[in-house]
This record gives sequence, C-alpha cells and structure tokens, in this order.
Amino acid sequence: MNRKPLRATILFAALTFVSASAAFAQSMPNLSGTWLLNFDKSGERIAGNGADVPFPSQMVIAQSPTELTVERTSVRQDPFKAVFKLDGSRVNVAAPEGITETGEAKFDGATLVITSRRSFSSPAGDTVIEFREVWTVKGNELTVLKTVTQDGSSDTETAIYDKKS
Repeated sequence: MNRKPLRATILFAALTFVSASAAFAQSMPNLSGTWLLNFDKSGERIAGNGADVPFPSQMVIAQSPTELTVERTSVRQDPFKAVFKLDGSRVNVAAPEGITETGEAKFDGATLVITSRRSFSSPAGDTVIEFREVWTVKGNELTVLKTVTQDGSSDTETAIYDKKS
C-alpha cells in the first residue's frame, strides 16, 4: 500500500488549517486602549438629552485572544463594565438592581459584533431592549454602528471614537 498520497493529503489539510488560523488571527484588530468620542465626526443625534441611541463619551478596552473587557463612562450615565468572550458565547453583564443584561461578542473578520439584551420591569410593564453594535477600526479611529430595538421599533446611529492611548 502506497502511503505517500495519504501523507500528502494529511500534510495539505494541516497546512490549510494553519494558514486559515493565521489569516483569522491576523484579521482580528487589537482594540485595546482608551477611546474618546469625537462629536464632530459622529452622527448628529448621538449627543444631548434626547439621544435615542446612547453612546459613552469614553471607552477603555482590554483585549486578549479570548476576551474583551469594555469599561464605558459617560457624564450622565452610570459606568458600565462588561467582559465578553470572543467566541460568541453569552455572558451575564453587571447591571443595576432590577435589570438583567446579557451579551455576546464575536469577530467577523476584522469587524467586531456585540449584541446585548437588557430586561427589566416597570410600572408600565416588562421592558426588553436589544442592542447591536458593529465595531470597525481604521488606524486610530473606531467606528461604532449601534442599533437599539425596543417594542418592535429600531433606531441606528454611528459614533466615531479617537484613540487616546
């Protein structure tokens, strides 16, 4: 029995897997650092008291090959911190008492997609708000396209962040 074709096939499969893994790892940008909201470059409706799609004024991000830690701060919002697994698995997100929040994060090539779901009860009834954020980096600029969906209605805005460090 000639084992050369079998060895060649196994070697080819192994090299293909290694090449694909290396290409995937290279396409994942490193988002680590401090990012500041650039109001001049962002959508017109992201600031002020009436913003339908809220954005933090600063994000501090730490990234490892398997996790993304995001700390968000804003003038009129409580600080927010989440640790996402980059394999897309659902995690619980710390939230104020009475609010339940979960989220997932996963790279799609060089684009990071974060989805989350927040639920709480109020005198008006149970409320569920869903968020979808698509992050792309170009140089020292992070673009966040964010969609907020509540009661079947969605609103989408774009924010641009400049890397401070």
